Amino acid sequence: MDNTEMTDEFAAEPDPTQELAWLHERLTPSTDVRQHVVTEVVPEGFPAYVRVFHSWWLEEVPGLRRTWQEMAEAAGARYHGELTDGPLGQEVLNPPIGEQWETTGAEADADTRQGLVEILSDATAPGQAVFFSYELARSLQDEEPIVWKSSLTGLEAVRAHTGEDYGGPEHWWPEDRTWVVACDWDLTSTYVACSEELAERLVRSDRVEALRVAPTARIDGT
Repeated sequence: MDNTEMTDEFAAEPDPTQELAWLHERLTPSTDVRQHVVTEVVPEGFPAYVRVFHSWWLEEVPGLRRTWQEMAEAAGARYHGELTDGPLGQEVLNPPIGEQWETTGAEADADTRQGLVEILSDATAPGQAVFFSYELARSLQDEEPIVWKSSLTGLEAVRAHTGEDYGGPEHWWPEDRTWVVACDWDLTSTYVACSEELAERLVRSDRVEALRVAPTARIDGT
């Protein structure tokens, strides 16, 4: 497939295990089931790491969104890169209408995904293929991993084809591996390993809610 022609087209890589090998080699091994860190989901050795928060929403009020910072301020909790929903408990359970605030796990919400694609597009060389992988979610259904090759703008086509039951993608990265995005089955935030410049773009953007984090920052509960 010609990279310059890849818009919403995609194809499965013939050897997903080989495509994922470099990623596995650079992930920090999980040694404690009760405590996990950023580099267990995105590779070690990058200049910067960013947590991208998934929006809070109410099923009964379409279009209404709140950020984690707004939720923290309302709950009187400190807003920081390791924030979990624990300190937000009462605020989550007491929305202006409806049962409770919700956020998305295993995948970023649509607005956040779109914002990420726009920001990453400016940091990705034109014509580069982007890889999208599904591994953990497929293993839970006794299926082999799959890696799709497409373009950055092919994200939604890949998701639609793979199926909503899988969330994700769990990892996505360009051919030159200058950034890696991750969100797996257990997370309600997305993590990005990238350059200092891209990290600043993410944090300063009004398209996503993001904070810089250390590679050793806790991610359990996030």
